[in-house]
Amino acid sequence: MKFTNHALIRMNQRKISDEMLKLALRYGCVIYNAGAKFVFVRKKDVPEDLPKAVAEKIEGIVIVMNPVDETIVTVYKNKDALREIKRKIKRYDGKSPRGKFKLNEVF
Repeated sequence: MKFTNHALIRMNQRKISDEMLKLALRYGCVIYNAGAKFVFVRKKDVPEDLPKAVAEKIEGIVIVMNPVDETIVTVYKNKDALREIKRKIKRYDGKSPRGKFKLNEVF
């Protein structure tokens, strides 16, 4: 995994360990939006056989990645982030910030 300096600082500030990040990447759902790859861990994504303490820690983790080279840009925790991620601007062309685009037009 490659990290930006910003991501490493945020992980340290928010007490998100490498192990938590690996679990989030394994179990989280992937959304491509606003020119980024978002990995978000919902409650229903966490397997039931995972210890409860670990499951509570990884629920709500959001990983923002560069979709081209998979570099982790930032990491944060927000259990309501899925709604916000879906509302982000798909692509800004200077004219219509809320225009709808197909995935192959964005990348």
